[in-house]
Amino acid sequence: MDDMRTVEREIAVESTKIAAREVQVHYGTNHALKDVTVDILDRTVTAFIGPSGCGKSTFLRCLNRMNDTVASARVSGTILLDGEDIYDPRVDPVQLRAKVGMVFQKPNPFPKSIYDNVAYGPKIHGLTRNKAELDAVVEASLRKAALWNEVKDRLDAPGTGLSGGQQQRLCIARAVATSPEVLLMDEPCSALDPIATAQVEELIDELRSQFSVVIVTHSMQQAARVSQKTAFFHLGNLVEYGDTSQIFTNPTDPRTEAYITGRIG
Repeated sequence: MDDMRTVEREIAVESTKIAAREVQVHYGTNHALKDVTVDILDRTVTAFIGPSGCGKSTFLRCLNRMNDTVASARVSGTILLDGEDIYDPRVDPVQLRAKVGMVFQKPNPFPKSIYDNVAYGPKIHGLTRNKAELDAVVEASLRKAALWNEVKDRLDAPGTGLSGGQQQRLCIARAVATSPEVLLMDEPCSALDPIATAQVEELIDELRSQFSVVIVTHSMQQAARVSQKTAFFHLGNLVEYGDTSQIFTNPTDPRTEAYITGRIG
């Protein structure tokens, strides 16, 4: 029986991609995030939900050290990626962000060609040795982002000339081109129309087979559709975390229920 428990524990440890322990964030005197402890699983879509200003985007930005770019931000606690502390002074944030890709709220393609948007990361990180390898990475990334068939005949055209939904998928292709292990998405559909939103949601479901995906969303319907795990944040606290179906149908904390039923938020 003890052997069985050990095996179960090992499986549980193996499936954790990011382990956060007592993470706190201050912006100057504002205590934005309070004692967040959570395990984010590999090959799973985890949704962060909660009212505006509750800390969900702040926590997302801790996971690839984007808060380093905010002068007033102080982050404490521990965040481990595959067991390694991402805030260790020896960790290069640029290399970390190649491993933990990010897609933002508004599509933000570089003012370059479609090809160069995707090739940029592999080039600066030295991930390819020649043009043929780079071509292969660009094609594979655009295929992962379900965009290849739409753009393969105009790779030299500017990325900014694509529709909003295509631009967001281009940004996803750019993020996956460095072969990240985790993909962070900060409200990736909030600037998109319903058809483009449905395409990106379908894509998120496909990406789960290769990445750990973490998505911040204002839309509870979206969280319910795309995620397997959901974390509910409120006033800087992680109130509840569990299987998405359980969070939405049988939450344990009254604040979660109040948010889901529309009484707070």
